[in-house]
Amino acid sequence: MKKRIIIFTVLIILLVSGVVIGVYANSSNTDAKPDKAKTSTTTNKPKSTTKEEKKPADTATDKKDSSNETSKDTVTDDKGVVTKGSSDVEKNAPAKNSTGSKEQNKSETPTTPTFSLSTSGFKTSKVAPVLGGNVTTTYLSSTPSFQKIFQNLTIEINQYKVEHVVNADKNVSASNPESFLANKNGYVITLDISIKNTSTKDKMYKADQISLVGANEFAGGSLDNFVPSNYHLIGSKSDPYNFTAGKTARGLLTFTMTEDVYNDIASNPKIGVPNPDKFDSTISQDKAGDDIVVAFPVK
Repeated sequence: MKKRIIIFTVLIILLVSGVVIGVYANSSNTDAKPDKAKTSTTTNKPKSTTKEEKKPADTATDKKDSSNETSKDTVTDDKGVVTKGSSDVEKNAPAKNSTGSKEQNKSETPTTPTFSLSTSGFKTSKVAPVLGGNVTTTYLSSTPSFQKIFQNLTIEINQYKVEHVVNADKNVSASNPESFLANKNGYVITLDISIKNTSTKDKMYKADQISLVGANEFAGGSLDNFVPSNYHLIGSKSDPYNFTAGKTARGLLTFTMTEDVYNDIASNPKIGVPNPDKFDSTISQDKAGDDIVVAFPVK
């Protein structure tokens, strides 16, 4: 009997234990499900939060980029110079700009142009290097101002200028005709002349006998004074006064004078151009044509 009671008691204990274990297991499963849901929610929430927080981050980045863009356009160095470009470039920009500016200024530094018969080249003084002092152009005619068609020669003044010499201070050899104005004030008038031989034979003409005439004074011309070697008026290689048939010679003729002579000529200026017949041995002087004298402003 006792043995049955013991067995029965053990069975009851096992049955109760099984119920308890089952209840506990159900309870554990019930608790686990909410935790899983909670974990899932917690896991998803950060993802959602990350997406939501990305916008402020982007905004901050945009602001930073905007700040950088502003910085690119308005970077100021320690000298107060505002330049453009990336930050690294901007730090070096002033130095580069400064160098570029110096090189540009250096390249733009005015240099004395070479003398020529072009409109601009003709303005270059060939008097100043010889006499020194202060040489200024007081009158300039850059267009043809005189043309005379003679029987065999056509003489034309393409352009001319008047230069005033003040306080000439260079030493010029007394044997040099240009020494006339050495260490004194005066004027040099330079004519760019063309002489064309329209005949079929060579013709002689002495352009240095062209003169400037005033009220009471006059000045004779020179083919050498202040004339660069490349611009001498030469009729031909064999004879500067002998102009080749069918050819045009072009060069310079100058007039050197004191201030008093210039002022007299300037008061009533004229140019006297000899007729080519005077230099033609085949034509008698009594049949030679007249010289040409016309007004010729010099100021």
